[in-house]
Amino acid sequence: MTSPQGAALRDILNVLRRRHHSASVLIYPAQVQGESAATEVSSGVKHFNRAKTVDVIIIARGGGSAEDLAAFNHEGLARVIANSAIPTISAVGHETDFTIIDFVADLRAPTPSAAAELVIRSRQEIEEQAGALRLRLTRAMRYRLLMARQTLTEAAQHGAFARMMEGINQRQQRLDDLLYRLEKAERKLIEQHRRKWEQVSAAVRHYDARRVLAGMRRDIASRTTAIASAVRTLLLRRRSRLEQIGHQLKALSPVAILERGYALVFDSSGKLVKDSSQVDIGEEISARLAHGSLTAKIEKKSD
Repeated sequence: MTSPQGAALRDILNVLRRRHHSASVLIYPAQVQGESAATEVSSGVKHFNRAKTVDVIIIARGGGSAEDLAAFNHEGLARVIANSAIPTISAVGHETDFTIIDFVADLRAPTPSAAAELVIRSRQEIEEQAGALRLRLTRAMRYRLLMARQTLTEAAQHGAFARMMEGINQRQQRLDDLLYRLEKAERKLIEQHRRKWEQVSAAVRHYDARRVLAGMRRDIASRTTAIASAVRTLLLRRRSRLEQIGHQLKALSPVAILERGYALVFDSSGKLVKDSSQVDIGEEISARLAHGSLTAKIEKKSD
């Protein structure tokens, strides 16, 4: 013997098969008669409202006596169905049977199979209407685009269009200038905040004794290195200057002149002879060379 809820489910599935419909059916098992029926059906309605996994809720069962359908006259169940955010269809009993939930549901179907027909038909009608509207909208958009293109082509050939484009270009340039100024002001503001942050950061670091001492050590080391480098540079300059003066002195030294093959000639009294008139023929003279000296006697003179 088939149960009332089983018969209702069978009727709904048969309708879907006949229509070759791909809609999915989620079943919430619940008693449809007896003391716990109203509570279990209420739980099913609440479950689908929480899960939000269905588009419509069908509350269905086969026919029966007034006592069998008493659960669907329960006030608590009627309130749950009335507060459902998901559309509900009441399909309880035969077409001549009426219960309280028929008046609080969004729609009443005379039988469970009729409820399935209503859902499928409504969905098909909506899909067909949506398809027709989509086609009409596509055609209307194509027509509007064609008319707009024609209007734009006509306007482009008019002198006013050129003036309009010139105005647009001027406003575009103005917009570019404003964007540049905005970016410049933004960069300036960011730089100001960065400097403030650095000042605050430096002030914070100032109170860190270890960092202060480390900075002092680095500063002293840097200054020491700079002083040592400056002293080395000064010594090298002095050394170069001394060598230069030494070369100059050596170049001006009489000994250096003698090294080039010259000689210093002295008369018999030891005076330096610079002119041939200072000595007489037969007088002895001495010549100082770079290495050693010579003694000679004058035998001939010439001016």
